[in-house]
Amino acid sequence: MTRQSLVVQVFVASPSDVSEERAILETVIVQLNLIWSRTLGLTFELLRWETAVRPAFAPDPQAAINDQIGSDYDVLIGIVWGRLGTETPRAISGTVEEFERAHARLKSHGTLPEIMLYFKDAPIAPSKIDPAQLKGVLDFKRSLSDKGGVYSEFEDLAGFESSLRAHLSAVAQKFSCATQTASLPTQSAPQAEETNLEEDEEYGLIDYIEIYETKIAEMTTAIDVINQATVRVGEQIRQRTEEMLSAGSPDAKTARRFIKRAADDMNSYADNIRAQVPTLSAARVVCFGALSNALALRGDFVGGDDQLRTLRDSLASMEVGTQTAKNGMAGMRTSTEALPRISKELNKAKRAVISQLDAFLGEIDSTQSTVSNIVEAIDRMLGNPRSTGSST
Repeated sequence: MTRQSLVVQVFVASPSDVSEERAILETVIVQLNLIWSRTLGLTFELLRWETAVRPAFAPDPQAAINDQIGSDYDVLIGIVWGRLGTETPRAISGTVEEFERAHARLKSHGTLPEIMLYFKDAPIAPSKIDPAQLKGVLDFKRSLSDKGGVYSEFEDLAGFESSLRAHLSAVAQKFSCATQTASLPTQSAPQAEETNLEEDEEYGLIDYIEIYETKIAEMTTAIDVINQATVRVGEQIRQRTEEMLSAGSPDAKTARRFIKRAADDMNSYADNIRAQVPTLSAARVVCFGALSNALALRGDFVGGDDQLRTLRDSLASMEVGTQTAKNGMAGMRTSTEALPRISKELNKAKRAVISQLDAFLGEIDSTQSTVSNIVEAIDRMLGNPRSTGSST
């Protein structure tokens, strides 16, 4: 059985180095369409040049894409990492040309298309770095502020997926509620029951909120354990220093004993962090995945702004807490790196602590970028979008 559904066309613009993100985008749209076709009477149609463009001849390849994709789509999603792509006769790259066409149309129309830009903030293998391409990315990113743009950043695939779900949910609800939706095309869309659902798609809003709250608690506990371990190792290092000073000018054997104790303390600290980071990472993925799914289900319910504000407040508190933890760990890393090269044992302990602190700080960066993106999506749902610049 079929029914009429509002169709919103989404065009993805990106270079070749974000193929995994493009695949995630397609998967997320397929999954969320199952919800939106029921709750919002809306589906997103993904336009990708690989599937939406037929073989053709034109002055250049990008011109063929422009001609066949057109400019009537409703949403542009741009994803950029370390490359901008191949230069065209009209722009520094095809991705930039697609953005500029969309931006010109937005300036002309005032409302469409929605433009959502994502920048991946993750290390690039040295062998794959193209300095000219990377400079182009940075220049393009800086230029967005002059255009009044808000972009999002993400650290890893899980953060991108959670941020994308939340942002698409905000956009979907905007289109569903807009008074001008009659101008968008409607097509016959299959009922969601005709598509195989994943097991967790039987979950409801309450289930997702409970998962989110449980995982937030797990993340908070893991951060607290690391914070306590940091305080403890700081006290231990102070104690070892006092022992050295009280011994006056100890012989080499006595000094090595003190140094070994300090190294053991530091190795124990590194082990504590090593044990908590996987827990923090796993909880983050589930936590924000559940929250973004909850936001996607918001169309099932009338009102709900109070709950959104409560969620936003909890995320804002988490932003503050993670920043405090980050500041403390960054200070500990600086102090550890500054320790002199006294012995092999201490040097190995230093490397272990720095390695684990880097892993923790990377996880905090991923958490903060995802939190910021979801907060931005909630603000849009509440009608309070951020102004210009990065959303992180």
